Amino acid sequence: MTIPNLTRENIQAHTADGSFERGQEYLSDGAVRSIKRPDEHTLKAQVQGSDVHPYLVQIRFDENDIRKVQCTCPYHEGSWCKHIVAVLLKTLTQEEIPVSESTRVRSLTQDLERDEIVTLLERLVEHDPQLLEQVKTERSRLAG
Repeated sequence: MTIPNLTRENIQAHTADGSFERGQEYLSDGAVRSIKRPDEHTLKAQVQGSDVHPYLVQIRFDENDIRKVQCTCPYHEGSWCKHIVAVLLKTLTQEEIPVSESTRVRSLTQDLERDEIVTLLERLVEHDPQLLEQVKTERSRLAG
């Protein structure tokens, strides 16, 4: 389980005005578009609501509980909105949401100097020459 101690009852206890039931509907309708885990204690998700653009949900947690929830929707009643509920209910159906690979790469390389990163890339390309084309493509994309 991605978020420790998370249960349906715990989610429902933080809701009001039917947001739990509406969150269940959003989940069953497939409104939760993506859930990513940028680091060990954060989930970020997109939930398609009534607006053209999806709402962005962020959930911060630690080893014991959820610490902070945010959603870009206009609901601000002091309880969790239906978008947050839908994301949390979806996490209950998944074994584990892994930390994103880009986060792992960043943490692996954050202490390296530029020359060391270049050496690392050179060694990877030596091991797998096809990576050079991917590096070229990404370099062009980043350069704009």
